[in-house]
Amino acid sequence: MKLVTISVQTSYKTILARVVILASVILLVAMVYREWAAFVSTTIEWQKSLHAMLASHIGAVSEDAVRYGGALIALSFGYGVFHAIGPGHGKAVIVTYLGTSKETAWKGIFISFSAAILQSVIAIILVSVLARVLSFKLSEVHNYGNDMALVSYVLVSLLGFMLVVGSIRRMIKSSRSNGQREHLLHIGHEHGHHNHNHDDHSESSHSHSSNCGCSHTHVPDQHESKLQTLAVIFSMGFRPCSGAIVVLIYAHLVGVYSYGVIATLMMGLGTGLSVSVIAVVTLYARAWLERFLAASDQSGGRLHDYISHCVRLFGGVVLIVLGWSFYRVASAISAGHPLF
Repeated sequence: MKLVTISVQTSYKTILARVVILASVILLVAMVYREWAAFVSTTIEWQKSLHAMLASHIGAVSEDAVRYGGALIALSFGYGVFHAIGPGHGKAVIVTYLGTSKETAWKGIFISFSAAILQSVIAIILVSVLARVLSFKLSEVHNYGNDMALVSYVLVSLLGFMLVVGSIRRMIKSSRSNGQREHLLHIGHEHGHHNHNHDDHSESSHSHSSNCGCSHTHVPDQHESKLQTLAVIFSMGFRPCSGAIVVLIYAHLVGVYSYGVIATLMMGLGTGLSVSVIAVVTLYARAWLERFLAASDQSGGRLHDYISHCVRLFGGVVLIVLGWSFYRVASAISAGHPLF
């Protein structure tokens, strides 16, 4: 009786601790949400200041490349860092994807840096072809950048569609696996009174697959994982940065285009660094929530799997809606960049 009382008290303490932790997380999120508008406004002001300094240093580089080249590179990196902190569709994609799909921290970092570098490369290709080769004006290059942003938003919706389809497939496979496992347990119970020798069916010879009916966790299809990774990278990185386009155009006009290219790549590295931090924080938050749910799961992992599938499905729906919303707004309103 004493042991039962101690066990109940321990259980109550555990539940209370979890409630306190969860309440603290909710309070923290609420505080961040409350101050988000002021934070975004401050970030945009910092971006404007850095952008003005970039323009000044590009002009100075044209006069003395040795003296001002290093400062230009450092400012470009800082601009990339602060640019990534502000709002944007790339951050929404990476947080939604990693928050609803189980990936490693290294995969999150790889996606973040790959998308940021791709964004810089797209800007360099766009300006190199349109401004330097075809002699387009800045406004025309900027309009083409907006058109490429529309493609990026379509890719966001396609990524969401892939997650929805994958989640439904996993739900169907999981349902079939649970049915097969229950069927095997029923057969084992019926034959449990018979003394058969099953040496030829040892544990080591048991073959696992995604539909084997056992309770083991299986690795997702590698082809599907690679395809989704590419979809995330291109949906984030296919939209060229407007600030990078302006820097490249200005560098072209004053005759230091190579420094503009270096500055744009450094922007990409700075953006990748900030987005990587966001990605890792998202993954750790997801892992903490999974442990929180798994501690109270009494269904042998089936409830946890079901919730994971539902969360992944929800993330896909969110990305579809986000992509459609971004596309609709960008198509209807030719919104200027906050740095103009």
